[in-house]
Amino acid sequence: MKTKTKTKTTKPERPFRYFPDDIEYIVQAYGSRARVVQLWRLADSTYSQWIYLARITPYECTIECIAHRFGGGDYRAKILGEWDPERRREQYFERVSFAIDGCFPVTAETLARTRSQQQK
Repeated sequence: MKTKTKTKTTKPERPFRYFPDDIEYIVQAYGSRARVVQLWRLADSTYSQWIYLARITPYECTIECIAHRFGGGDYRAKILGEWDPERRREQYFERVSFAIDGCFPVTAETLARTRSQQQK
């Protein structure tokens, strides 16, 4: 009988932050450890459905860039590190929730992604 051994990984220490939703500062504080940011947006008509938008580089993870590319709304960002071949996934650092003012109109890209995921 083969037994599978569990590998215990320790989470890296979270960088200090003054504000819990300052996505730019948080991603920047991870430095080169942060490789990609997965971006999700709360669907306008619900309070429980999150729409997957994109995987962006930490360099693109600024409020201005996100606002112009996707528009205003409530967002979640998963900060991910490098690929772990043993676990077959990227290293997970943390999830950050933040909001962008509704004065930025929702873009065509966001509407298309919302429609395609709500049809599933």
